[in-house]
Formats: sequence, C-alpha cells, structure tokens
Amino acid sequence: MKFFTLFLTVTTLFASVTIEDAWHLVEDKNSGMQASKHDMQAAKLKRDSAKSMYLPAISLSASYTHLDKPIDLDTSGISELMAHFSIPFPSTLNLSEQDIFLADLQMMWPLYVGGKIDAAQDIYSAKIDEAEAMLEMKKDKEFLKLVKYYYGEVVSDALCKTRKEALKALQLHYENAQKLSAQGQIAKVELLNAEVKRDAAKIAYEKSLDNLAITKRALALLIHSDAALSSSLFIYKYNESFPYYEKALEEKSATLDLFDAKSKQTQSLIEIKKAAFKPDVIGFADYNLYRDDSLLMQSLPNWFAGVMLKFDLIAREDRSEEISIAKLQDAKVIALKKEALENLRILLEKSYKEMLSSLKEYESLDSSLALAKENYRLRSLSFKEGLATSSDVVDAQLFLESIKTKRLNAAYNYVLKLSQLLVLSGEREKFFDIVKEAEILE
Repeated sequence: MKFFTLFLTVTTLFASVTIEDAWHLVEDKNSGMQASKHDMQAAKLKRDSAKSMYLPAISLSASYTHLDKPIDLDTSGISELMAHFSIPFPSTLNLSEQDIFLADLQMMWPLYVGGKIDAAQDIYSAKIDEAEAMLEMKKDKEFLKLVKYYYGEVVSDALCKTRKEALKALQLHYENAQKLSAQGQIAKVELLNAEVKRDAAKIAYEKSLDNLAITKRALALLIHSDAALSSSLFIYKYNESFPYYEKALEEKSATLDLFDAKSKQTQSLIEIKKAAFKPDVIGFADYNLYRDDSLLMQSLPNWFAGVMLKFDLIAREDRSEEISIAKLQDAKVIALKKEALENLRILLEKSYKEMLSSLKEYESLDSSLALAKENYRLRSLSFKEGLATSSDVVDAQLFLESIKTKRLNAAYNYVLKLSQLLVLSGEREKFFDIVKEAEILE
C-alpha cells in the first residue's frame, strides 16, 4: 500500500488525476481518517491484550515486617521438668526475630467468574466494530467532500470556458457593430448596447476565473496535489431502482453498523451484570522463594495451592437494578437505531428523487441547447444583414450561455446526488465503477 501511494504521489506530479486517484490520495493523507485508523488499531490491540484475561496472573511479592518484639515461647515448665533428668533445656524458645523478610511467587487463576470474561471479550470485539464503523463514516464524509470539490473544479473550469466563449462572441459582435455603426447602418444606441453587454460578459468571465481559483485551492488542500484533473462530469442512465438502494442501506450502512456495535456492547454489559448473581471460582497458589531461618518461618510450607469460591451475599449495589439499567441502555440503542433508519430512509429517498430530477433536467435541456445554438446563429446572420438588432444577438448569446450553464449545473447536481445515494446505501466504491461506464460530458 505504501509503495502504491508513493507511486501515485510521484505520478500525479507529472500526470492528471482521476477521481479514483484523488480518492486514494485522500485515504492516505487525510488527518481525520488517519486518526480513525489509529482508533481502530488501538481497539484491535486492546482486544488482543484482553485475551490474557483467561490466563492466570503470576506475581512476585517481597515484604519486610518489623515486630514490636521478637516472638518467644515460654518453655519454663518444660525446662523444670527436664532439669529433674539433668537435661538442659532453655526456659524461653525464640520462634522469630523482630525483623521478618519474605519473598513469594503467587498465582491467581479465574476458573469461573459467571461469564464476565466472555462478555468482556465480546465488548472489546464490539469496540473494533464501532471503530470500523466510525472509520467508514469518516470516509463517507471525506468522499462526499472530494466529489463536491473535484467536480466543483470541473464545473468551474467548464463555466470559465462557457463565459470565455460568450465573451469572445460578444467581442466579435461588438466589433461588427462598430463596423456597421461606422457605415451608418445601425444607430449609436445599438453600438452602446453591444459594448455594455461585452463589458458585462468580461466581468462575468473574470469572476468565473476567481471562482475557479478558489475551487482549485480547496481541492488541492484536500488531496495534497495541484495536478490537473482528468475525470469529467458524467451521466449514468442505468441507475438501480429505489428498493435496491433501500435494501443496501439496511445491510451496509456504516451508521447502522455503528448502532449494531453499540448494541453488542450493551448486551454484553447485561451479561456482566447478571454474572454478579453467580459465584467466582478462583484457583490460587504460592511458592516461597525466601524466608529467614527462624523456627516459625522454617515451620511454614514451601508451597501451597487451592481453590477458592467467592459469592457476595450482600453487595453494596443493587444487582437487579444494575441489570435493569443495562437493559434500558440496550433499549435506548435499539430505539436510536430505529430512528436513524427512518431518517436515513427519508434522506435516501430524497437523494434518489433529486438524482433522477437532475438527470431529467439535463436530458430535457438537449432540445433547448439545440434551439439556443440555432437561434444565436440566425440572430447573428440577421444582424449582419440589418434584419435584427444588437439586443436580439445579445439576448440569443445570453440564452445560449444560460442553457449551457443549466446543463452543467444539472450534471453536477446529478453527480452530487448520486454520490450521496451511494454513500447512504453503503456502496461508496461503486461510484468509481459507474464513472467508468457512464456517458462522459464533453
């Protein structure tokens, strides 16, 4: 992946960038997406580290204890008895010194904890699902931004060309008007009208250049590249039916995946709370590594092992209430998912209808474009023959420009709504397949 990214980065310095190339650049360099990837990696590491919860915990302990006095055993009775047999025996027996040193190797092993460990593992796995869903949602957001910026630059560039063509046509018309005015064939007001419209077209063209510069800058900051764009606006007439996208939404939506991950966590939390009513069975062992040579210490075993059962008869928290709270949290997640699904369906239908509306608008403007071109051609010829006024030519040119602009905007809106539709239905990557099969607009 790193080699591919390096290759793509170097290539874009010398070649144009397709929409798919631009997306790969965003995936690799977007800071927000990198942060989401780190969250997912951290969740995976946390899940892996939690597997050790099934294993025993082994610890090394060392202690020093100072007693107020040594531990002595009064053996005077024994001493007096032994004296009758002329056997010396101390009247006091020292069991331990005043300072005690101990070192032990200890082991605790949860053999059964009521299912808490399994539930905790499920929560960590659900955390990964949550992180993946958050990453996908971040990708969706940045993808929509990329489509808006990328094709926004494409549209801005096309509008600049349209305005430039209009300016060129109105400049030519103004020059023709100057010639006709010099020959006395048109009134001065016609010449002034041609000049005013030419100047207005020049201002509109300069504004379009400024807008293009802004869109170029926005896209360059997003993809970290100033390379030229090679993907064009497109129209795809073989769109799927609405039920297809609706089904895909329910199966692939990152937003719904997020709620599913949250639901898994709350359900596992319920199991953890239920485990409070079950006993814990713990295996334990201790191996002595060091002790002093006192009688008391030497009398202790070198090691011991056993099993402990622990059950809280009275807990500080109401265990039944804790289960009820966990169930309420789960019910809340389910309700929020249901609400989100309803809202997503509405948004999906809105995007679908707006996409089709933009497509219809674009197709309906084909006849208007043909009419506008022919009307401008005829008005220009009529003006040269003195059968049309300057206003007629200017109006025809402006009408042609407006139709071209409407078609560009319709195509742009179609692409935006299509990208929104695919993102909502969880089929973001399908966008690039459509681009390859779609009708490219020149």
